[in-house]
Amino acid sequence: MVKMKKGNIYLPLQGRIGNQLFQYALARKIQLSLPRKITIVMDDSDILRCGWVNSLENYDLPNVKYIHESILLGKKNFTKQYLLRKIYRFFTRNKNYINKFETEKRLNKLFNDNGMFFCENGYIEPKLNCNAPIYLEGYFQSQLYFDDIKDDLLKLFSGRQFSEFFTYPGLEKIQNRNSVCISVKVEHNVGSSMYDVCSMEYWESAIEYITRTVENPLFFICSDNVEYVLRNLIDATKYDYVVQDKNVPVYVSLAVMSECKHFIIGNTTFGWWAQYMSQNPNKIVVAPSKWMAVDMPIDLYENNWHLIEV
Repeated sequence: MVKMKKGNIYLPLQGRIGNQLFQYALARKIQLSLPRKITIVMDDSDILRCGWVNSLENYDLPNVKYIHESILLGKKNFTKQYLLRKIYRFFTRNKNYINKFETEKRLNKLFNDNGMFFCENGYIEPKLNCNAPIYLEGYFQSQLYFDDIKDDLLKLFSGRQFSEFFTYPGLEKIQNRNSVCISVKVEHNVGSSMYDVCSMEYWESAIEYITRTVENPLFFICSDNVEYVLRNLIDATKYDYVVQDKNVPVYVSLAVMSECKHFIIGNTTFGWWAQYMSQNPNKIVVAPSKWMAVDMPIDLYENNWHLIEV
């Protein structure tokens, strides 16, 4: 159990790199909005328990501290924040995503008044009492939380802080060609009842749209199963391509992905961040019309994306 102190932002990290970037981005927005020096305390015990990696600690992030124990869980924790979190868990348990979101909105003022903010999916405007210790829990998957500090985030997440970025295989081709990042999470697309929305037809339609729109594209294939993509999606005899280097850390690959001119993304936060970090003002982003196979509040789409019906 961690003793929470005024002047800190407490953030239990969840998920892998894409999710972690969303969570940090909101905390950074709050950190910048306050006149005093604020430390972001990030608890990575949950992601380490799941066998994942804390990707954020590889970035040079200002005024952050990482801890490896739960912030609000503990047998002798009877703090106000602990009890409020128990209230949140009680009123949102066993609810579907839509009803949970509506409950989060109804309880938002109660939690905000006590320096706490909960939002698993979608966008709810936080109006936090910053005179209390600040506690954030959720995925915060919307650029509405942080879009006004985008320039700051792009500097913090820049690949140029990593030596591996400059020697990444195929980087020069990616930077100098009509490169198209195609981000495929096969784990989502094969046998996942919640995430399985991007069928083979989606990827074929997305590639066909890009080849009609972009002259002589170079595909940069980023996937948890590159062999599957080459076997089923990209005709190696027909298209020029570069594949993700699995010997390079994932945060470096993400930075290289953002160097692409255009993007075909699935329903993953990893692909979302690649296109968001791109500084090409004329980028084309192709995405599925539906993000999840279940009803859920989603606030990830941008108006100029080309959506393919799924």
